[in-house]
Amino acid sequence: MPHLLEIQATTQEIAEAITAAVGIEVEIIDDQLLIVAGTGRYTEKIGLKEEDGDIQSGYIYSHVLKTGSEYIVEDAKNDPFYHACENELAEVCCPIRLGQRIIGIIGLVAFTEEQRKALLQNKQNLLVFINRMADLLSSKVSETQMANELKIIIETIRDGIVAVDRNGVITTCNEMAETLIGIKREDLIGSKLTSVWPGSPVMEAISSGVGYKDREEMYKLPSGKAMHFFTTVSPVFGSQLETKRRTAGAVISFRDIADVRKLVYDMTEQNEHSSFREILGTSSSIQEVKAYAEKVAHSSSTILITGESGTGKGLLAKAIHYASPRQNGPFITINCGAIPDTLLETELFGYESGAFTGANKSGKVGKFELAHEGTIFLDEVGDMPLHLQGKLLHVLQHREIERVGGTRVLPVDVRVIAATNKNLEQMMLEGEFREDLYFRLNVIPIQLPPLRERKEDIGLLLRAALEKYNRLIGKNITGFEPETAELLVGYHWPGNIRELENAVEYAVNLEAGPVITKQSIPARILRVHHAATALHTLKEQLDVHEKQIIERYLNEYGYSVESKLKVARRLGISESTLYRRIRELHIRKPGQS
Repeated sequence: MPHLLEIQATTQEIAEAITAAVGIEVEIIDDQLLIVAGTGRYTEKIGLKEEDGDIQSGYIYSHVLKTGSEYIVEDAKNDPFYHACENELAEVCCPIRLGQRIIGIIGLVAFTEEQRKALLQNKQNLLVFINRMADLLSSKVSETQMANELKIIIETIRDGIVAVDRNGVITTCNEMAETLIGIKREDLIGSKLTSVWPGSPVMEAISSGVGYKDREEMYKLPSGKAMHFFTTVSPVFGSQLETKRRTAGAVISFRDIADVRKLVYDMTEQNEHSSFREILGTSSSIQEVKAYAEKVAHSSSTILITGESGTGKGLLAKAIHYASPRQNGPFITINCGAIPDTLLETELFGYESGAFTGANKSGKVGKFELAHEGTIFLDEVGDMPLHLQGKLLHVLQHREIERVGGTRVLPVDVRVIAATNKNLEQMMLEGEFREDLYFRLNVIPIQLPPLRERKEDIGLLLRAALEKYNRLIGKNITGFEPETAELLVGYHWPGNIRELENAVEYAVNLEAGPVITKQSIPARILRVHHAATALHTLKEQLDVHEKQIIERYLNEYGYSVESKLKVARRLGISESTLYRRIRELHIRKPGQS
């Protein structure tokens, strides 16, 4: 709350100036009746209160504070509002206004008949004069209030703030700047900016009068402390009255690169905490995987998770991260198979300003930098092109990156968890995956079993998926019809848990009754079921097994033209034979009906 006490020295100067101008003693009180300034006999009363400090007293000052109106006392002893003492004969009172509030009063007090006569003869002129003085005090209080508020804002802002004059000398800084630079404020102020940030482009901005925004800058103090900031510089210009406006200095705001990474992560990633409890299953195979993963979660060694598509590799990677010492750091996911080769490098490693046509002027922070002090999950790492495999190998060996178009080496502290549904050993033999990278990734291997090898878990997964989609879709389906449950448990689930969840979501959307019936099951699953129950001949039984084998390889290698060529080679059949059998066996990519 604004207060005259905050500008007491200025208030006293104005009191003395009024007395010097009109020859009458002055007292200035605040809104609590405290004497803040005074001349003559009021000098000794500074710090005391008028009217016993009772703003409800009904005397003159409390009256003026309540009404906000000027008041003239012509005969102090007979005035109903006046509490006369010490030979006070007359007075002119003027409120000090700040917006809609009355923050104090200026009082001109006559103690002699000569003063009284002069005061009453010139009362209107005196009112105009002390009103001007009241406005001056009000503006000073307002300036102080704004300065205090600005100081609070500057001190509480998350960015470091430094102001320099036209010679690059630091004139002020906030607490965050002191913390980020690592030098005490009293040592920073008065020193040259270039002694703290050698080669800083701030001096060029002051010279040219042209600032810049969000520029990445790196400095090293003589002590060896490295600083890595995103910096914005705004030049400050001199008075417009000057013939040629000169740059008077600059204000610099900067933020530590680690804070920027965290901000980008918080804005772009929607990861929720995960735990091993979310990996459902009571089968011995999944329990062994969970126990092993919990054991290795506490190290920083690289992990390679393998398994068919839809087995939950991403969920396992997230659970490992949140069980590790890095759980408070970022968990960054990138699907190496979903991003075009031309963009994957910049997504992983970022790029410098002007690295290529269309590049962001500020450059871009890559996923490895965002994952600093956390974990990066490289999903579908088997789809990474060979030229990037070498760059990934360098990161794993040296724990450092270079952005695209850059020459700076940036250290990164990142744990790598990779995952693939492909046979990397076979890809090494075919020259499609680097052997040295494979061994760097495969420090701690984890194999996730397919759903068909843990059939005892299917019932639990079906119930969990039903509960999930009941909640999301807003239904209250209580379970599965026995025949439907048997059908689903017996299905071979080539798309694994992902296909199971999709099938349950489909069924919950279609089912109108209290339980899931066969009529709500995806047609593809029903076709497989009907085909299996209608088997009579050896050929029919062989077709079922052949279909499962082809689907397993397609889920491992993919459904693209190139992937199907690899599947044909692995199965020892021609490409045309594979396509014919896919048509005859009605094989479809998981998720297609």
